[in-house]
Amino acid sequence: METLGPYHSLLAPPFILALAYLLSMLIPEAWRPRYLLAPLADSLARKTNKPGRLPQQQRLAGTLALLLVLMPVLLLVWVVTRLAAYPLPFELALLAWLLPGPALARDTDSLFSRLLSGQKTQARGALAHWTVRDTDSLSPLGLVKAGIEVQLEQARSQRFAVMFWYALAGPLAASLAWLCNELSRHWHPGRPEQINFGHWPSRLAALLMVPVNVLLGLTLSLYGNPLAPWRARYQLTGPGLLRSQQWPQLCLACSLDRQLGGPWQLGGQRHLRPRLGPTTLPEPEDLLRTRRLLSFATWLWLALLFLLGASLALTWHHLH
Repeated sequence: METLGPYHSLLAPPFILALAYLLSMLIPEAWRPRYLLAPLADSLARKTNKPGRLPQQQRLAGTLALLLVLMPVLLLVWVVTRLAAYPLPFELALLAWLLPGPALARDTDSLFSRLLSGQKTQARGALAHWTVRDTDSLSPLGLVKAGIEVQLEQARSQRFAVMFWYALAGPLAASLAWLCNELSRHWHPGRPEQINFGHWPSRLAALLMVPVNVLLGLTLSLYGNPLAPWRARYQLTGPGLLRSQQWPQLCLACSLDRQLGGPWQLGGQRHLRPRLGPTTLPEPEDLLRTRRLLSFATWLWLALLFLLGASLALTWHHLH
């Protein structure tokens, strides 16, 4: 990559991301960092999130727990990628480790086949460990919606977030975005016991995801009528950060021509969420359509990153 000379910083990221995306398919699921982070996040929450404390103290505890995870990990990433003689192999390995593998796709196939055969209990089991929402009472329609939304959420928070922040600011920013999204998932403020503890981790993750949500939504809208999400944006509800999270889902719903969203249960409590998109309800086949759309969007991002880098490098070359 160093042979790219002065244009290395513009041309290398898309090549590294494309290679990392392919390599991520080869890493065993049990080696993924999410399985290392999960027990640490749960342990910190048990030790620092005391239900008898004031809401302000719980929010402070959540902020300190967030820093306890972020600071050593980000320092390690900075040391390895900044001080190593050849940092690119480390960046490639880090990205391949962070990007999601094919496990969710396999479970989606299992969910699809079990829904077709009417095995609701087994279908709920195939989905349960991928989502924060309660799945034990989901209907077949609810399972289809949840399966589509889980695919979008994983791609949004683990793939497109890592790609965007790595291309914009390097491995440190990509690691920060991935960690914040995962911690926000573990300390989801929608759970009654995490409503204050997960407040600031969730806010930081939501802020980092704003540009990703905008660009991902625009990308997904290209596979249908690009104007449809803009016409349906009145369906978005809540404050700005929440509307930003709903935007990719609205764009996906319009491209699939299916309704997504709606109320869901988390920690035994019902949470109202807007129904997004047209009134046509999704079918099991839409699980596979969603996977294809997200795969197309991934390669489109990689191609656009390369074209953007090449265009900037060519412009810089002619100006100098």
